[in-house]
Amino acid sequence: MIALTKNQHDWGFACGRISALEGQLMTYDFFLSLVSLEHPDELFHRLQDTSLREWIVPGAVSWEDWSTVIDTYVHNRVVSLSHDSPTPAVSQMFTLAEDYLNLKRAILNQGPYLFPTNVFGEEALGSVSGGDPGRLPDIVRPSATVVMSGATGDMAGTSLMDIVLDGAYLRHYAALGSSLQAPLVTAWVEERVVGRALLMIWRALRAGQSLKAYQQYFLPIGCQDGVLSDLMSTSDPQAWGAMVPGPVGDFWRESQQYPESEQIARFELATTNHLTDVARRTKLQTAGPERVAGYLWGLWIESFNLKLVISGLLNRIDAEILKPRLRECYV
Repeated sequence: MIALTKNQHDWGFACGRISALEGQLMTYDFFLSLVSLEHPDELFHRLQDTSLREWIVPGAVSWEDWSTVIDTYVHNRVVSLSHDSPTPAVSQMFTLAEDYLNLKRAILNQGPYLFPTNVFGEEALGSVSGGDPGRLPDIVRPSATVVMSGATGDMAGTSLMDIVLDGAYLRHYAALGSSLQAPLVTAWVEERVVGRALLMIWRALRAGQSLKAYQQYFLPIGCQDGVLSDLMSTSDPQAWGAMVPGPVGDFWRESQQYPESEQIARFELATTNHLTDVARRTKLQTAGPERVAGYLWGLWIESFNLKLVISGLLNRIDAEILKPRLRECYV
């Protein structure tokens, strides 16, 4: 078992806030009760008693309305904790996916941006839109340069841009986790990165894509690069079982027991629930980056479950279909 860091008193204020905020997170049983609602109109009243209440707009009825409410709630909570933390790296881990979606739009000159800017500021993205990646952080600039060199040619309209940026995202995510110098966070990030990378190349194979581009543009990530390189060199997923180490490998092998149409979803669910289980250990932390990272993962899980349930209700999807897709909660 990996020990938590100690005596990181500069994290004390943020962790003190989290002690209160954790009690506002929604439980798994609460999501089960939401799934069982008969009418979408009931959502407004049920969520008025949650931490979403100050963000809910009267008359929110469409998916776009609810999605905006949830994204705004999560973003404001993450940014608020960033201001109370000695380093923004933890919070940046949980806004990074949005930052890379903004970056893609900047490369394609497709503004306005879909999300508030965080790691990549307005000036950096504006420079990218103008053809200059020079203001981007060092860790992403080479990948952006590769993409931009072909963004107006054959790379546009293909999956190659996504491959390059997906690799850059995971590399950046791993670096942020490592920068915290908290062994539990580093190990947790490595498992998440390996799981995400495996999903990406697995879906690519299912879509009939060659993995040669992944070998050329996706790596190195900085987490289990040898394992990922071996996977990309093996076009038959059935042979992956002996290559993937640890719990992620166990979940991949378990997923193979299900029908092919369910395997990816089963793997993703098991991996996510495992990460949540590890994150719960951070509640033992009095003051340290682990506590903040664990809570923000719990917030991310809450956001996922909210969007799953609300989308399901709006589209009249049967509760028995939605329930198995819910992620286990942090609280």
